[in-house]
Amino acid sequence: MFINFCYSQEKELTINEIDSIVKTSKNIIQSSGIIKKNKKTIGGFNLTEISFNNKLIYSSYGENTTDKKINFNDFYEFYFFNENPIFVRINIEKTNIKDNSKEVFKAELNETESTSLKEIKNPFLINLRMKLNRIIFDFINNMTE
Repeated sequence: MFINFCYSQEKELTINEIDSIVKTSKNIIQSSGIIKKNKKTIGGFNLTEISFNNKLIYSSYGENTTDKKINFNDFYEFYFFNENPIFVRINIEKTNIKDNSKEVFKAELNETESTSLKEIKNPFLINLRMKLNRIIFDFINNMTE
């Protein structure tokens, strides 16, 4: 009786390597939609997912919402290894419609910070931890095989 063991380890891609793959990838899934509140359209969203070797390596989520006074533009980039986030980039812009003044919040979270339960402090008092966890959960649960 002969037993043959084969072991291979996937190499974790760097953020720069993932960015290079994203720029040239043809394995892109994109979707978009509208955001409604009380049956009224208040904005829209878009979602992009990129796979490499049949595994999710990059996703981005953008959202734009407007009310009478304020416009929010949120953009999140997620980098994955073995379907776990290893890096998250956040960019949120808040624009006052009346005077066109703008506030910007940017953050980059490493693997430990992206999976932490600690809230992400921001000047807009947005519960970013809950929002990021919901987006990551949706990415992972909606992946196509």
